[in-house]
Amino acid sequence: MSSTQPGGARRILRGLEGAATSLERALASALLAAVAINVANVVARYVFGRSITGADELQVYLMAALAFFGSAVAAVRGQHLRMDVLNRYFPMELRRFLSTLEALAAVALCGFVCFISSEYAWRIYQIGSVSENGHIPMWIPHSLVAVAFAAMVVVGLFDVVLRVAGSGLRQPEAVDGAEEVLS
Repeated sequence: MSSTQPGGARRILRGLEGAATSLERALASALLAAVAINVANVVARYVFGRSITGADELQVYLMAALAFFGSAVAAVRGQHLRMDVLNRYFPMELRRFLSTLEALAAVALCGFVCFISSEYAWRIYQIGSVSENGHIPMWIPHSLVAVAFAAMVVVGLFDVVLRVAGSGLRQPEAVDGAEEVLS
């Protein structure tokens, strides 16, 4: 976060970082819950000869939520994957233009996935589909995809606005030694 950004932008960036930290803690709790469910299921299966109905499904849904919402946290912190090997050799103005274009493309793609997954979750809700073993309403895990991508759209839009203004969200740090390998 740069001190050259206007006060409103700094406040929004602090808010995004706070939300990312809270989400990260919730995801850590979800991971611990998945591990606890797995341990309980193993004990139930091998000690008592019975498994917990739907435990495997619930773990899969928790892990999918971890991945999608973890992507939103990575977007806020600039830790998402990107290919910028050639980018560092371009003039600053071209780099700024390309990074803004990249952010716009990410917003468009995330918006598309959000739209498609929302439509799918709505259809699943309408037909009343539930998971086979745990009888979990399938619209819940499918809507988590839409919510996570909606969060990435919001973060991405703010990033685009900041990039147009000349800064952007926190940028990822270069990999140690990458400059020496390329020179």
